[in-house]
Amino acid sequence: MREKIMGVIPLIVALMFVVALGAYSSPSYAATATQTVTVTVPEAIAIQVSDVNFGSINAGNTGTSPDFTINNTGNVKIDLYVKANAAAFTSLTATDTIPITGFKIFSNVTGSYLTFTQSSQKIYDNMNKAAQGTGTPTQWTTRMQLNVPSFTEDGVYTITNTYTAVKHNTAAPP
Repeated sequence: MREKIMGVIPLIVALMFVVALGAYSSPSYAATATQTVTVTVPEAIAIQVSDVNFGSINAGNTGTSPDFTINNTGNVKIDLYVKANAAAFTSLTATDTIPITGFKIFSNVTGSYLTFTQSSQKIYDNMNKAAQGTGTPTQWTTRMQLNVPSFTEDGVYTITNTYTAVKHNTAAPP
C-alpha cells in the first residue's frame, strides 16, 4: 500500500504545480477597449436678402430691378420660396396702387420670370449650404420686373415680400 501512496504523491505534486501555474499569470501591460462617441449637429436654416429699389419707372412701362443677392447662411441645403405680402404696391402720398399682376421675379426653378402671388412659390431648388469652416454663404443673384400701369399717379410705391427657406425636399411653407 505504501508503494501505491508513493506513486500517488508525485502525481499530487505535479497537479499542484499545474494548478499553481494556472493561478499565476504574467502582469498585464496593455489592454484595449473601444468607445463610440456621437454628436448631433442641429439644422440651422438662415437666409439673407437685401432690399430692392427699382428707381424710376415711367407710367405705362416695365422696369427691371438691379440684380440682388439671396444668401443661404445656414448649414443645410434649402429650397427657397417667395410671396408678396399684399395684392398691390401702395404709396403714402398717392391714391393709386400698382397691382402684383405685373410684378415678377426670375426663378431658378423655371428659368424664367414668375408672377408674384400672395402664396409662396418656389424660386430656387436645392441651394447649397454655407461653406463648412468659413461659413461663406451660397449666393444666388436674381432680379425682378415691374409693370407700372398707364397713368399711375406719381409717388413712391412699396410692397413687402416674404422669402422662406425650407430644408431641401421638405414641405413648402403655407
